[in-house]
Amino acid sequence: MLYPVNLRVDGRLCTIVGGGRVAFRKAEALAEGGARLKIISPEIDPAFERLGDGCEKLQRGYRRGDLAGSFLVVAATDDDEVNRAVEAEARELDLLLNVVDRPAECNFFVPSTVRRGELLLTVSTGGLMPALSKRLRQRLEKEFPPEWEVALELAGEARQRVIESFDDEQGKRECLAALAELDLVQLLRDGGEEAARTEIEKCISRY
Repeated sequence: MLYPVNLRVDGRLCTIVGGGRVAFRKAEALAEGGARLKIISPEIDPAFERLGDGCEKLQRGYRRGDLAGSFLVVAATDDDEVNRAVEAEARELDLLLNVVDRPAECNFFVPSTVRRGELLLTVSTGGLMPALSKRLRQRLEKEFPPEWEVALELAGEARQRVIESFDDEQGKRECLAALAELDLVQLLRDGGEEAARTEIEKCISRY
């Protein structure tokens, strides 16, 4: 049974052994989280150039000791011997490790993800059926359209106002519960941000 967490990688060194398209997808997601990246591979896909200065590229084979100082490691080569060597060093150093297509060797999995600003929805099958994770992610993408990003930002602003301005704890709880019930996504679609803000003001004023 997996224990779900959301991991902060901002400023952390994450090492990826492998330089192909799969490795790039892993690197791109980590870069979005603010990670410092080290890529090790004899051949490195040109796509890695898009990751900018925060991505150190060592165009050579993996060597023991390359994982020193890493917070997280991804083994993404098509060479089983190299992957096993990376796995062995990562385990010795007690690092977070993901070995692509070898769930039994991982101590964490990267779930399928839907991101709408700060709203993060993830799906995992524990490595048993990645294609099913993808299918479920596609369903979530339809159910949670892009408007959710702005909706959550507006809700977060309203929540902070209520927390700072309400002295009555009961009223505060009731108001926050009412705000959570607002269909801000539909309001944004029908009348834009102004309509959503107007409904938020009406909701707060009732308390």
